[in-house]
Amino acid sequence: MKILDRYVCRQLALPFLIGVVTFAVIMLGDAARQLGTLVLGLRAPLPLIAKYLLYYAPHAIVWSMPVGTVVAVAMTLTSLKCHGEIEAMRAGGAGIVRICMPILLLGLLISFLALGINEYVVPAASKRASAAFTEMTRTQPIVREQYNVYFRDDEGRLFYVGHMDAENNELQDIVIWAEDADRNVASITAATWAELDDNVWVLREGNTVRLTDGGETVERLEKFGAKAIKLTKALQDYYTVRQREMEMSGAQLGDLIRTVGRGGTDTRKLQVKWHFKYSIPLACFVFALIAAPISLRFARHGTFVGVVVAILIVFLYNGVRSWTLAFGLAGSLHPILAGWTQNVLFGLIGLVMLLRSK
Repeated sequence: MKILDRYVCRQLALPFLIGVVTFAVIMLGDAARQLGTLVLGLRAPLPLIAKYLLYYAPHAIVWSMPVGTVVAVAMTLTSLKCHGEIEAMRAGGAGIVRICMPILLLGLLISFLALGINEYVVPAASKRASAAFTEMTRTQPIVREQYNVYFRDDEGRLFYVGHMDAENNELQDIVIWAEDADRNVASITAATWAELDDNVWVLREGNTVRLTDGGETVERLEKFGAKAIKLTKALQDYYTVRQREMEMSGAQLGDLIRTVGRGGTDTRKLQVKWHFKYSIPLACFVFALIAAPISLRFARHGTFVGVVVAILIVFLYNGVRSWTLAFGLAGSLHPILAGWTQNVLFGLIGLVMLLRSK
């Protein structure tokens, strides 16, 4: 590593940490706000809340690293340009692309670091956060208002509930996949709704399909008007040990997609979230690529412009991401396009601007 590279990397370190910490604190504050009603209702002790937020922090950090990257790049290059250091580097024979090379490589390194944290640290931390969450939800109603949720019970069955009706304490549009020893779908049970009878959930107006030959052949169809099922623990586990799709590892989310797909259910929404799981960490490199030329172009307006550029890029990126996510979840956009359009678009814009920089 040459002196120029080391110098630029040192300049990036502090604003990167500031950006990551600031945005992570904002995300943790939002998580605390979402717990607000629950915490006030249970009067959970502060150490328990702090423990939950501590284990939620890795997830917040992963989502904060792209923001930290764009803040670091924008502020660093703006400062170097305003103080004449970019001109000094160019006078020494370094072109704009060469000056930005350590920034791009560092952005790529941060992307892989974010991917590693998301894949190996976040799932384990989420389980510990769930343990703290368990203590805050033991006295809560068994059903709280939720839509389109997946969870497994202690027998390995996969559940889908279209609507958890908190007002009536009912479940609507239930599908249950049971697997054999080889992880093939052995049966699929569907019910219109379910109600709680004492401590037993009763499925209503449904049927069960028994499958053989690795889930390829229908053996028989069983219709029922009412069918009791042990679901209380599974529901409690959903609330206390649940992991949102973006908090799962890629392997866990992939396993969920394959299991649901074998039962014939549309998995496009889960596929969209799987692609976003990888596109968000790689946004660190994309932000470095686009923030560099934009910061150099507007640096003459003052060092504060670095912060403005960073905020503008983040808002534009999140705007495109929100639209592609919405279209992807609605089924109007292929999961690959939904997950990667914003990265490809901003990456190409940044690459063209960088190559045309003088």
